[in-house]
Amino acid sequence: MTTALQSVLRPGWLQFSLRTWFALVLALGTAFWSQLDSPASAGVTVMILAQPLRGQALSKAFYRLAGTVLGVSVSIILVAMFNEERALSLGGAALWISACAFVGSLERDFRSYGALLAGYTVALVAIPTMDDPQNIYPVSIARASDIAIGVASIAVVNILSGSPEAWRRLSKAMETLSHRVRQTGKSAIMGEPIATPEEMIGLSGEILALMTQISYARTEVERGRLRMAGARLGIIGMLTVLTTSRAIAWLLETGGISDLLIRHIRAWHERSEDGTTRIETMDTILDGIRKEDPDFVPSAREAWFLERSATLLSNRLHIRTGMNTLLRATPAGDALKLAHLESNPDYVTAFINAMRVLLGFSVASALCLASSIPASVTALSQTALVLTLASTAIDTAQFGKGAIIGMPAGILVAAWLDFMILPHVESMLGLALVLLPQTIVSCLLLMNPKTSAIGFNYGVFFLVFIGLGNHHNYDPLAFITRNTFYAMAAVLSFVLLVLLWPPTARRHRFRLAVSIAYDLETQLAGHGERMGPPLLSRKYERLSQFLMWTDRMQGPGLRSRRVFNRFVALEDFSSTIARVRHYLDEAGHLHGLKPMVRHVRRLLAHDKLGLLEAEIPELQAMFFERLSEGIREEQSMIINCIGGLEAVRTMVRLNRSAVHHYGIGRKRW
Repeated sequence: MTTALQSVLRPGWLQFSLRTWFALVLALGTAFWSQLDSPASAGVTVMILAQPLRGQALSKAFYRLAGTVLGVSVSIILVAMFNEERALSLGGAALWISACAFVGSLERDFRSYGALLAGYTVALVAIPTMDDPQNIYPVSIARASDIAIGVASIAVVNILSGSPEAWRRLSKAMETLSHRVRQTGKSAIMGEPIATPEEMIGLSGEILALMTQISYARTEVERGRLRMAGARLGIIGMLTVLTTSRAIAWLLETGGISDLLIRHIRAWHERSEDGTTRIETMDTILDGIRKEDPDFVPSAREAWFLERSATLLSNRLHIRTGMNTLLRATPAGDALKLAHLESNPDYVTAFINAMRVLLGFSVASALCLASSIPASVTALSQTALVLTLASTAIDTAQFGKGAIIGMPAGILVAAWLDFMILPHVESMLGLALVLLPQTIVSCLLLMNPKTSAIGFNYGVFFLVFIGLGNHHNYDPLAFITRNTFYAMAAVLSFVLLVLLWPPTARRHRFRLAVSIAYDLETQLAGHGERMGPPLLSRKYERLSQFLMWTDRMQGPGLRSRRVFNRFVALEDFSSTIARVRHYLDEAGHLHGLKPMVRHVRRLLAHDKLGLLEAEIPELQAMFFERLSEGIREEQSMIINCIGGLEAVRTMVRLNRSAVHHYGIGRKRW
């Protein structure tokens, strides 16, 4: 019983509910006092912006204002271009809304919401006025005013009430995750068991989720740009330590590393971070080894181990530096140049979302035109709004189910309030008390991920279902007529999102698999991206999504896990080649290594795996010969190249069957 209650009453639920209620009352009171035509829209804005953290609310408010301005501008243009031409107006609106859905699907966080808002604002402004173009300006001004009042209300309440700060939650989460990552790195170097690839990718998903919190936290603190750059640097350091830990653990498990090298690596790990870079760390470790054994020359496998270990050790510093910059805004120098993360754009999913919105809006428009009922534009506008917002949901079908449950539930509760309670309410205070239980229920639903879609469709549109206005109409026929079209919108949304072209975990995973395979093929052809923070972050985002969709597949079983592990290995293969190309670029800046680097680049730029595996020892021999000349400024560059080539050779051997099985290199995906 206690567990079930805790799942409903999330931490901070009461404070969140009260803040939202205060903002809702403030927005409605201001709208009534201003005599706006649709005061309910100000309340709707508050419910849309309702977020547990201050930074979330402020960030969403900013993008809501920007999206509204853009959407209103496009609405005026459409109405001016297609004056009283219903078909052309609806066609132009459909193309714009689907284009915004495409952009919103590619963006993240509230940037995505801003793009979607720019789309469905056209449905709320242009469509209702397409038969009365002279009303476009009053409707646009009223819409913008309602949004401004709602945004101002939520901002004032969040600032004055001391709502939880996103940046503190971000710093706490980073501290917790960095500790787990550092422990993983320590276990790997000490030869202790580490997490499975599945667990490691799950941890990387938690780390990448911090990127969303970064977008919220930036609005809350001074020198936000610098602090958030530090947070991104810490994320890069953590992802790099995860990558190197897996390679180090595998190398120690399979053997072939001298005890002398292992001992010096472990001794260095026990030291506190001293600000040295990867190259400086490697040089210092080699100097210590050669004091014991002047003739020490690492083998190819040891060069790989040394390169991975030096990378792990230096990235511990990035984690610490990033945390210091986040917490204290301390300058981080050139290290912040690395603080550049990118998401994995899924153009296919974005296109499918846009086509679903276009098709759904077209179907709803056809029904609207066929009915010839002026009020049918209500259903059309609501359908466009729900379809657009659903396009960026992880599971669009879940959003459709939320519409078919949340909207009818909201209509039923609205009917009870409209005819049983509101006739006895004569003041703003009474209205505020009536809305308090409703606001608490909405916030509880929104805070639970399993019911958030229901809570959105129930709570956000509740005031619209009531039809709250300056002169409230208690006519049952008007209530039924208005909400019949909202119910119709819920049914259309459910059909279009759940029954038509439903997304499946298998399709999502297949597209990710194609993306991984294509990137590997590009790397094998010598045209891929060099290793760096953008590629690293995209790699782990792709793998974390692959794991998520694998978990969502019905009966994942052993076969799905094998497929997941196989594509983790293929992604590692691709990033290994990218890393070698990065090391070759670094070595190419040294005059003495340029001829060798050009030769190696040329030989690496083909996808004949058998030939590549056979040629790598010859390439390594060239570097070993150069290493024997004892030029200090070249030694770390050469060891990186030797170790990287050894990693490629091993990856070729481990992944040859998978590469042939999936046809990578034989044809373009």
